[in-house]
Amino acid sequence: MDKQLLLQLEELRNEMVETALIEKDLLHRDVLILSQSLDELIVQIQWERRPKRRAN
Repeated sequence: MDKQLLLQLEELRNEMVETALIEKDLLHRDVLILSQSLDELIVQIQWERRPKRRAN
C-alpha cells in the first residue's frame, strides 16, 4: 500500500474534523465536500488492498 495515500487520508480526515469544529455544523457544505473526498480516497485504498485474483 502506498504510504502517501495513508498520509493523504489522515490529512483529509483532520481537515474535515477541523472544518466541522470551526463551522459548528456537520452538514456545512465544506464539511460535506471533504467527507465525499475522504470517501473516494477510502474506496481507492480499499481497491488497492483487495486480493489479486489469478487468471485461470
